[in-house]
Amino acid sequence: MAVSLGVEFADIYDYQSQIVMSYRARKPSTSGSDIKSQEECGIYDLRTFRSKYLHFHFPCVKKSSGTCDMPTADEVLRYGTRYDYKYKDDVISKETRNIKSKLYTACIKDKFINGTYESYYYWGGEDLSFRFPSGEEKMPVYVEQKGEYYENGKTHDHYLFKNIPWYQKNPPFSDDMFQVPQSMYCKSYTNLHAIPAMPNSFSFSQEEVAFTLNDTGFLDGGFLPLSFKQFWYSDDLKLVRVDMRPSEEDKNGPILKEATGINGRVSVLMDFNYDHVFLAHSANDECLILKADKDFFLCSEEDEKCNKINREGLFGISANLSYKGKYAESGIYGETWSQLIKDQTDQPQKKTFLIRHEVSFRQSQVKEKTNTYKKLFTPIQVADYKEEITTSKEKDNSNFKQDVRLKNYYEVNFTQPGVEVYEKHPCLQHHNSKLYTLKFEGPGIADTNKARFLPELRRAIKNVCNPETMLRFELVDLRSPEWISEKIVYLRILDPFDGSGISTEKLASNITELVNNEEFAVCFVGFTITLEEKLMQWIAINGSFVEQKPETTVTTPSSKNRNNNKIQKCPA
Repeated sequence: MAVSLGVEFADIYDYQSQIVMSYRARKPSTSGSDIKSQEECGIYDLRTFRSKYLHFHFPCVKKSSGTCDMPTADEVLRYGTRYDYKYKDDVISKETRNIKSKLYTACIKDKFINGTYESYYYWGGEDLSFRFPSGEEKMPVYVEQKGEYYENGKTHDHYLFKNIPWYQKNPPFSDDMFQVPQSMYCKSYTNLHAIPAMPNSFSFSQEEVAFTLNDTGFLDGGFLPLSFKQFWYSDDLKLVRVDMRPSEEDKNGPILKEATGINGRVSVLMDFNYDHVFLAHSANDECLILKADKDFFLCSEEDEKCNKINREGLFGISANLSYKGKYAESGIYGETWSQLIKDQTDQPQKKTFLIRHEVSFRQSQVKEKTNTYKKLFTPIQVADYKEEITTSKEKDNSNFKQDVRLKNYYEVNFTQPGVEVYEKHPCLQHHNSKLYTLKFEGPGIADTNKARFLPELRRAIKNVCNPETMLRFELVDLRSPEWISEKIVYLRILDPFDGSGISTEKLASNITELVNNEEFAVCFVGFTITLEEKLMQWIAINGSFVEQKPETTVTTPSSKNRNNNKIQKCPA
């Protein structure tokens, strides 16, 4: 790093990521309105980096893998016993700033630049009236190199000189010392340090706020809360639910614009396999079942039929993001990526717009089924800074303001959300349905196996009935009313949501047929009475799938109906 005439030059080497961040910025470098300085930061591949600003760069110690290892201090300074320096003379000159110094010289064969040169090191400081921070009395006062290097089959002159005004051994370090100014945008010239994969399943809360800064850097009008959203997304079932207090922009957007009088919470449920959206809001208990709109903010832009979520849009990811550094957002340290967009208008006044889009997240590791770990990102914040500079044609002065919009993320979880999150949606709870019971016989206790059994039962029902959407089924509860070995499932079958849906009677008939033919069983890894994990098979009892009408009670089939000879054992 170097500072000259109020301009800061820095090259930051990250050997773990194999990148170099090089920038030039005016001091103070925190200015967010310096458009010119925004263009003077770049991210480069460490293996091929050549500094534009600082001549004394760090060499790449190549390993067999083709990556760069971190050089030693001697390799960086081209000094030490390996370079065979020899004492030449005592010197006091303008080069040493009249500091009494000892001159050491060596002929250096520099493999890092493929060159040969004479190196002159002036060490001094004994006659100074102060000591350096770590207590040492000597320091390199001046360094000079003269020679040549070879590049692209040609010989080039090599000349470097450097005054060293300050020197400290083993200085303290912190992450903040190795970051570019937070207001700066750095363009990436390398594919290294890619964004980790986004999660397949997740739940989180998102708060969106906005505010404006005037040309003095103070708030203009205070903070404005825009929206609050809670997301649940289950990739296996292709279900997503969003409960929110929408912003005015959301209310006028796809899907929500179909509802009337929204003034409170809104709940949106989508089944990407069904291509429909369920919308309910608290203002008038209205429930709408709408065709999925591909312009809705949850739909992937790549899919015309909206059959998967737009993760990139949801987390603020775009193709033009460049890595920026590690910063604390809301008190949480994470990695930040940014994108810069410039625009300009001339009518009626000249306006220059600079939009900086930033995404901050933490890396985390999630264990997969193969016992391997996959790196995922945990979102912290998405920020958009829109800077506007208005210049009057009649006057030389200009006005500046910055509009800021922040999305903060909380309660992030990568596990599959429970199906009950989707089944308890207001639209489904108020929809006409019929209640059924189905009895099973098998080992273990109902309460300790409910969480593992019900998802497998849902898959079994899907294979048997193949409904247009599994939201037609709600698994209400699992109980053991009399015997430990006997379990009873309470489930609702909802009426079709449109004219093309399969009738409730047909779905119930499919289940009844398999149960009465003694061919309906569910396999899962459950817990025994002693809480040991074991592969289990619960078998549906013949004649036990019964509709429960208000005037009926749950009946128990007689023991003579319990026949499971046709059921095959679960595969190991």
